[in-house]
Amino acid sequence: MVSKPNRRTVLGATAGAVLTGVFTAPASATAPASATAPASATAGASAAALAETSGHVTVHSPNGRLRMTVLIVNGRLVYQVVCHGRVLVAPSGLGLDLAGLPSLTSGLAVKSVARRTIDESWRPLWGPDARVRNHAREAVVRTVHAASGIRLDLVVRVFDDGVGFRYHLPAQAGLDTCTVTAERTEFALPPSATSWSLAAGTDWNADERHYRRAQLSDVKTAQTPLTSVTPDGQYIVVHEAALIDYPSMTLAADSTRPGAFTSELISLPDGTKARLAGEFSTPWRTLTIGDRPGDLAESHLIENLNEPCALADTSWISPGTYVGVWWELQRRHTTWTAGPRHGATTERVKQYIDLAREAGASHVLAEGWNTNAGGQWTDQDFLTPQPDFDLPEVLRYARDNSIGFTAHNETRGFVDHYDRHLDTIFARYAELGIHAVKTGYATKFVLGGVNRSHFDQEAVRHYQRVIDTAARHQIMIIAHEAIKPTGLARTYPNMMTSEGVAGMEQQNHMGRLGNPPEQATILPFTRFMGGPADYTPGVLNVTWDPAALGTRVQTTSAAQLALYSLFFSPLQMLADTPEDYRSHPGFAYLKDMPASWDETRFLDCVIGDYTVAARRKGDTWYLGAITDEQDRTLRVPLRFLGPGRHRAEIYRDAADTSWHDNPLPIDIRTTTVRSSAVLTLRLVAGGGTAIRFRPVRS
Repeated sequence: MVSKPNRRTVLGATAGAVLTGVFTAPASATAPASATAPASATAGASAAALAETSGHVTVHSPNGRLRMTVLIVNGRLVYQVVCHGRVLVAPSGLGLDLAGLPSLTSGLAVKSVARRTIDESWRPLWGPDARVRNHAREAVVRTVHAASGIRLDLVVRVFDDGVGFRYHLPAQAGLDTCTVTAERTEFALPPSATSWSLAAGTDWNADERHYRRAQLSDVKTAQTPLTSVTPDGQYIVVHEAALIDYPSMTLAADSTRPGAFTSELISLPDGTKARLAGEFSTPWRTLTIGDRPGDLAESHLIENLNEPCALADTSWISPGTYVGVWWELQRRHTTWTAGPRHGATTERVKQYIDLAREAGASHVLAEGWNTNAGGQWTDQDFLTPQPDFDLPEVLRYARDNSIGFTAHNETRGFVDHYDRHLDTIFARYAELGIHAVKTGYATKFVLGGVNRSHFDQEAVRHYQRVIDTAARHQIMIIAHEAIKPTGLARTYPNMMTSEGVAGMEQQNHMGRLGNPPEQATILPFTRFMGGPADYTPGVLNVTWDPAALGTRVQTTSAAQLALYSLFFSPLQMLADTPEDYRSHPGFAYLKDMPASWDETRFLDCVIGDYTVAARRKGDTWYLGAITDEQDRTLRVPLRFLGPGRHRAEIYRDAADTSWHDNPLPIDIRTTTVRSSAVLTLRLVAGGGTAIRFRPVRS
C-alpha cells in the first residue's frame, strides 16, 4: 500500500524553531520593472551592488562554512553563495515566467521571512550509508508581485555540504492552473573553473555519452549534474532534487557572462515547459559543495531534499546482486528474438539461476523472454513467454533456489501501449511472485500519441506512474533510458536503480574503444551524484567477442572488480556469463558481494585520473582503486579499518597485465594488515585493485 506524500507542499513540519520577521526592501530595490524585463536583467549586478542593497536575507550552514544570501535587486529575486568567505556563485537571478501573466522576474517585493532549523537522522532502506543526518537551516522568503498580486515563495536550505532552493506557488485566487513558459534560474559560477559535463539533449541517449572536461566558460549547454572545481580547489555540482510533475532541467550558457548558466527546461511538444494545478513546488535546484572530490561522492544532500518514505510497507524491498541473460545478448552471442540462437530459453535461464545461487545473488534477469521482444518490438505482450521459455518452470526453479525473477519490459518507446496495460501487467506479476522489473525506453518515446522527449513533464509523469503502480503491487524497478535520478528513491525506495549512463553496454556502441578508462574515474562525481546507476559492471572476460564485433571492454579484469566499491546500486548486476565467471579466478571476489552498505568513504580521488573508495558491510570492508589511461602508484592509508588485525584479500593486475594487450591476468594474494598500515597500490593503465578486509578472529 502506498501512502502518498503531499507533492505540492514542501513546507511540512520538522522539529525546529520557526522565526518569522517582516522586512521591507527600499523603494529603489522594489520599484516595479517592466513585465517583459529580460531574464538577464541582473547580468550586471555585481558583488558590490549586492552588499550595498539593504534588506537581504542570509542563511548560514549549521557549521557556518557556507552562506546563501537572497534579496531583491530592481524588483527581481537574486541570490549569492559564499564558502569560506569566497564567492562561489556570484549574484544570480531567479524567477518564473507564466503564460498570460507578468513575468515573476521583476516587480517583486519581499513581504516576510520564516526561518527554522532542521536536524534529524534517518535510516535508508538501502544505500551507501546505514544512517543519514539531515541538518540544515531554512528560510522561506515570501514575495508578492506588486502589479498582479501573485505570490511566489523561495524556499532555501543551507547544509554544511551545499544548498538547495526551490520555488513555491502558494494556493491563491486566480492561479488555480497556470503554464510555465520559462524558468529563469541563474548559476553564475567561476568561469575559470574546470568542469565535467554532458551537452544538453532531449533524446533517449542524452545521458549515455562520455563526460567532457572543459573550462566552464567554454561550456555552452549541459545536462545536470554539472561538476566543476575552482582554481583554488572548491568543488561544486549543479543538479536538482525531487523531480516530480515537472520537466528535467538542463543548463544553457549566458553569452554575456562567462561561466554563468540559466536553467533550460525540457519543453512539451507545444513548446511550453510545464502545466501546473493548484499549490505547487518545483524541484529543488541544488549546489553540492566540497573541499575534495570525496566530499561530493559522500554527500546526502540530494536525498535529504526529498520527502521521507511514502510506502507504508517496505518489507518486500530487498537490495542484492543479480545475474542474467544480458551480456551475451550485447555481444550478439545469442538473440532477443525467438529462433535457433535465442538467449532466454528455459534451460539457459536455469543456468543463470545456478550461477546466482553460487554467487550469492538475489535475482536473475531474462531479457527477450516475452512475446515480440526483439525485431520491431511492437505491441509487446509482457505476460506471454516465448515458445521456448517455460515461465512457470523457471519461476519454480528460481523459487526452489531462493532466487527472484526479474522480468524485462522493453517498451522500445511505445509508451502509450505500456501505459494502457501497466496495471494489468504488474498485477499478474504479483500473482506469479515476480517482484522486480527492468523497464526500457530505447529510441523513441510515444506518449499521448506524440513522439516526445524522454525528459519532458509528461514523460516524468509516466515514470512516476510506473513507480506508483509497481509499489501497489510490491515490485522493484530497474529503469533504463529513463529520467536522471534526483534522490526520489528516499520517498519511493522501490525505485531501486536506473541507467542514464554510458555503462557496460556502451563498450559495444561507441566504436572500437568503447568507454575510455578515465570515464569510470569521473562518474562517482557526476552521474552518481543524483543516485544509483545500473552500470552493470563485472565483465571479467573483457576480451570476449563471440560475434567478432571488433569491440571489447576497455579495462583490465581487476578494474572490473574494483568498480563494485566505486559504483553504487542496490540492485547491482554481476554482468558476465556463467562460463566466463567459472573460468576466471576473480569470480571469488564477487561472491556474496553486498549491494547496500553501512558506511562509505572516498579516500583518494582526482577526477578523471584515479579514484579510491572503500565501503563497509558489517565488519567487512571492500576497497576499489582504478586509474585512467596512465600507470600509477598510489599510497592508501588504512585508517578507516577498525582496531586489531585484518585479513586483506587482494585482487590486482598481475605483473604481465596490460590494458591493451593482456588484460585478463589477476594476481591474488592474502596478507594481514592493521589500520596503521599504508598500502602501496601499483595500477597499470586502465587497471585497478580490489581488496576485501575481514577482521582476524583471535
